[in-house]
Amino acid sequence: MRKYVALAAVVVVFVYLAAPVFAGGHEDDLKVIKKAIKGGHACEPGKAVKWFKVLITDNKSGTHIVKVTLPISMAKLFAHCAKDKHLRTDKADIDIAAALKDLEEMSPMTLLEIVDDDATVKIWLE
Repeated sequence: MRKYVALAAVVVVFVYLAAPVFAGGHEDDLKVIKKAIKGGHACEPGKAVKWFKVLITDNKSGTHIVKVTLPISMAKLFAHCAKDKHLRTDKADIDIAAALKDLEEMSPMTLLEIVDDDATVKIWLE
């Protein structure tokens, strides 16, 4: 399970190059998160993506371990301010601005969902 949590953390850090910004407990956000946990987000064509969200929930207690809501516009700002404009790995060279532009142009959808005995990790665009 630690691998899954680490994977979720790596995705957030590499895609957005910033510390997570936690949402402030808005009632609408809670409804959307509950809907995402129950049914997941299917692709909703025609809607613009405004948020990048991560939710890690303890399956045994039902409590949220991590809840991250990051506006796409803030992610673009972080990418613009970053010293290195590319994410380089052994097998890929990723243009961060282009990746964020591609994410912004996508319809709201689930990017990653991992369900384990201990926890559920969900990463989605809204």
